[in-house]
Amino acid sequence: MKIIYNLLPRNATNFRKNFFLISLLSLSLLLFVGCSYDSPQTTFDPRGPIAEIQGMLFDVLIWVMAIVFVIVEFVLVYAAIKFRHKPGNPLPKQTHGNTTLEVAWTIIPTILILGLGVWSVQVLWDMEKPPVGSDPLEIVATGHQWWFEFNYPDAANGKSITTANEMKIPVGRPVSLSLESDDVIHSFWVPKLAGKQDMVPTRKNPLWFMADEEGYYYGQCAEYCGTQHAQMKFAVKAVSEEEYIKWVEGYGESPSLSAEAQLGQQLFAGKGQCITCHSSAGPDSEALVQARVNGFLSGSAIAPGPNLTDLATRDMFAAGIYDRNSENLKDWITNPDELKSGNYMSKLAQIYQTEDGNANLTESEVEALVEYLQSLK
Repeated sequence: MKIIYNLLPRNATNFRKNFFLISLLSLSLLLFVGCSYDSPQTTFDPRGPIAEIQGMLFDVLIWVMAIVFVIVEFVLVYAAIKFRHKPGNPLPKQTHGNTTLEVAWTIIPTILILGLGVWSVQVLWDMEKPPVGSDPLEIVATGHQWWFEFNYPDAANGKSITTANEMKIPVGRPVSLSLESDDVIHSFWVPKLAGKQDMVPTRKNPLWFMADEEGYYYGQCAEYCGTQHAQMKFAVKAVSEEEYIKWVEGYGESPSLSAEAQLGQQLFAGKGQCITCHSSAGPDSEALVQARVNGFLSGSAIAPGPNLTDLATRDMFAAGIYDRNSENLKDWITNPDELKSGNYMSKLAQIYQTEDGNANLTESEVEALVEYLQSLK
């Protein structure tokens, strides 16, 4: 900014005088852009009980602080003007404090702070567990670099499910989360449903929420976690109980495959080496998950990858960055680093160790893989 200022012509007196004010206003406008109520990720449009109570606490805190600020500043300005020294006025009688005022401005703020503090702690406690007897849906959410994994120990009728980046839940039913991480610290945040909660390696942090309405609720990792932190997104999709049960019942069922999709399935398990890091036929066992984690930590060409069993039921992929369609999937398989730089798929998979980073696959093989992935429901 100083360089630009010095480049201004010396005769531009008025402009130079207002340059910093204009710059400040311009920067403020950039900040205001992020304050829209229509944003898909906003805390000002709560759609669940936890988000609502957190929003209410925030609003009360802001209003209390604003009122206190206005009162204090008004008294200060009034006193400074009303009792300012004027030429010819004698020195007023000197006093030492005012016991009544000092007691008042000590007790009142103390009561306010204690009240808001107790309420804040109560909200934190309320975030941990859903109400007793509410029959919550249990989900283990695990943060990876740079995507989210969701495990349902009992999605419905004892059926276990592993999916990624798109959490399906029945509307109006509490969801109890166990937040974990298998690499670095992440943070789970769905602004319209609940506040942020860290995902810490070796720890299990509790959180619950409930969606009052059907629809998509977009989330984001809110703790810097490496190269693709900004692109570590996910979505919570709240659906009717009937649609949720239909998804659970269809999960892991053998798909009907065309001849091209069958070739894609063979490539998935063979030349493409996809099966090294990805599963496509049901939930991941603990042994398989641990083997992938241990292999990654030991430096092997393997890493935990998103479970693809129900990929065709999701609207997005690559941690919520791209719409799931054949064209995007084809581009992703061809060279994932061009779409999401720094991902472990490009770095570790042998088929990408080429001069240009493109997969060592023919165009027809890529299309066969896409056909297979689009069949996974």
